[in-house]
Amino acid sequence: MGSNVQLVWPESEAYASRVNNCSHANSTLAAIRAKLSAEQLEQFKTSCFGHLLNIDKIQFSGQIVHGVVLRRVAGQGVKDLDGLSFLIGCDVAQFTRQDFCLISGLRFGEVPEVSSGESAEIRLQKRYFIDEGITCNALEEAFMRCKERDDVYKLALVYFAELVVLGRDKHLNINVNYLTLVEDLDAFNRYPWGSVSFDKTQDSLFSAPTKYTKSFENEEGREKGKSKVTGTSRKNEKGKKHKHGEVQRGGWSFKGFTYAFQIWVYELIPRMVDLNYCKVVDPTAVPRILRWRTTTSMPEMRKLNNYFFQSKESVQLRALHPSEEEMRQSYWSWPQDRPAVVSAESIPSSCADLDELNKLVSLLRSELFQVKRENDVLELKVIRMEKLLDHCLEYIEPLQMHLRDQQLTLFDVDGKVPSQIVL
Repeated sequence: MGSNVQLVWPESEAYASRVNNCSHANSTLAAIRAKLSAEQLEQFKTSCFGHLLNIDKIQFSGQIVHGVVLRRVAGQGVKDLDGLSFLIGCDVAQFTRQDFCLISGLRFGEVPEVSSGESAEIRLQKRYFIDEGITCNALEEAFMRCKERDDVYKLALVYFAELVVLGRDKHLNINVNYLTLVEDLDAFNRYPWGSVSFDKTQDSLFSAPTKYTKSFENEEGREKGKSKVTGTSRKNEKGKKHKHGEVQRGGWSFKGFTYAFQIWVYELIPRMVDLNYCKVVDPTAVPRILRWRTTTSMPEMRKLNNYFFQSKESVQLRALHPSEEEMRQSYWSWPQDRPAVVSAESIPSSCADLDELNKLVSLLRSELFQVKRENDVLELKVIRMEKLLDHCLEYIEPLQMHLRDQQLTLFDVDGKVPSQIVL
């Protein structure tokens, strides 16, 4: 299966890289905790972002994210997809909206238009900002110096949305329409942040890392001495040696809700726990981002590739399927789970549609894995029963010998066994 799948980045050209995490959970949550009162923090917990107040306990892993991104399947667009596909070992997995929802706990749905009117009509903008274009840095500064109780809370929500959920670069402008939206807290909490965040996250996965080339040009509009595709400077063309020996090249920025993608990798590859890169703290928590914590062990690209990403054997991926409890959550907007059984009619008539075939094979492999796991459970039960039987036989044989010895004492003096004694 894996040998027939073409990757955007050929396996022979894979490399280690620094990944800039634009979802600024640590600094943002530290500022929110410092600024909001205890009562306001309790109010924040009841908001659409309340369940994410402790995600700063998850350490972002650029090596895990980068390793998976380099396994993206070629031939995919981004705007008309249910999700990008990645080749992990011999299997193809798709990062879908449903997966993102199960992990993040953010609502999905049609994104409504938010009317901002004239710039002067946006109350929060008029009161706390000078320029029309408001950067994330300016938003942070306004939030920290704000004294008005209600406005502090509203700015905190927009601040968290922009810098954590949407993972926007701090030097870029925010969407000022959110300053209008937050004036109606109910509307803000009903807003489909999952839809907006997923699209931004997927766009970032699709566009980065850009493929590296060794050719340099001096075309008009292109900075002299930069790479044709990535803009990496000449001195970094050969890359640097990572401390574990891998070659590193210019880094890239991951925007959107980056933690959701990382947790998806943990959910998809349960054996990641075996390398002590992550651990499950609550296997039943919802949404699933609350189930995981990272460890102090630093992931190594070499191990990740050998054990998982470039493995020539099946990694036994675990597809995400919502439980009944998860489907009852307010953020889950799909009517039912993905089909457990794929009908023969759904098999494409032509293998030319490789993406469709990859999706189908991935689903079938997932179902096969579930069957194998159930079979393993049954085999374990059989082994336990056999061991119990052997244990019982160990006691039965000595007991039979003991009974025979007791019978021998009942022989009569002539050496005859009484007729009522049966051996």
